[in-house]
Amino acid sequence: MAGGLLCTIVVLQFAHVIPWAGDEGTYIGGRWTGVVLYLFTAGFFFAAGYAWLTVKPWASMITILAALIGFFVPFISHMDGTDPRSSAIAPLVVSVLMLIMVFKPSTNRAMAVAMTGQGSVKVANAPPPPKPMSAARKREVAQEQARAAKAAAAKPAPAVAAAAAPAMATAASAPAGVAAPAAATPAQTATKTAASMVLSAASSLKSAAATPASPRKGVTVGVPRQTFPAQSAAPTPAPPTQPGRPRGFRADEV
Repeated sequence: MAGGLLCTIVVLQFAHVIPWAGDEGTYIGGRWTGVVLYLFTAGFFFAAGYAWLTVKPWASMITILAALIGFFVPFISHMDGTDPRSSAIAPLVVSVLMLIMVFKPSTNRAMAVAMTGQGSVKVANAPPPPKPMSAARKREVAQEQARAAKAAAAKPAPAVAAAAAPAMATAASAPAGVAAPAAATPAQTATKTAASMVLSAASSLKSAAATPASPRKGVTVGVPRQTFPAQSAAPTPAPPTQPGRPRGFRADEV
């Protein structure tokens, strides 16, 4: 930025806007050639300063280029007859300093840190290591842990107690000999199923025994028992038999 300001001053001096500081400078091609070239050099100096201030990756490249231009433009003015004590030679000194600083390892390290964004991060101080406990304190801690373990073992687990409470309440409220549905196990369910099947079979046999037998042997029909009115005991006359024809058999005799 200082080199850019010096080049701007030299441009104004070549344009006769401000007087010369020291000896008057001259340039090959006339004073307007000096105005254009020093203005071009000032632009490169300001670009290098902007690159460093905004942490651009091309800062080193533009700085080297600006330093080379800032060296040769005043050198050509000196070759045209400008005295070294003139302000037109000042950008040459700044260019040499820029070349020295841009190749320093510390400058490259600072630029690398700035590009990674870690330059402004403060590292937190590590906490101090804990102090070792004495033997007495270790015994006290061990006793406290043992007491806490005993107390935890003596108390039932709250989750288990809460889960067992509804089942216990159901079992207590149920009548004797009847298990709670929630507490029934698969074995108890199978036992209940077998008992119900046995009771069903017994009731079927009982109803079959109470049903009267049908005329056909070995076959029972579940017809309910009916009551018929009493009839006279008069003998039923046998049907007349025809001579020469064998007697037939009834179905119940067969």
